[in-house]
Amino acid sequence: MAKKQTFGDKVNKSQGESAKAVKIVFTFTSPKNGQMKFAEKIVKIFPGDNEDQKINTEIKNGRALLEARV
Repeated sequence: MAKKQTFGDKVNKSQGESAKAVKIVFTFTSPKNGQMKFAEKIVKIFPGDNEDQKINTEIKNGRALLEARV
């Protein structure tokens, strides 16, 4: 037999995680032909994090990773 779910259960379930998901789109230079390309990444930002700092570090790490590929 199935458990009855109340409205209060649904409300409490959705309030468990308060992180924001941010989609970052950045450019990088292709190591093969030197052309500019686009990449995207989704990053979760939690309430205590510094948004600008986290976004800038993700862009920096993403570019370094993609430009290092051969």
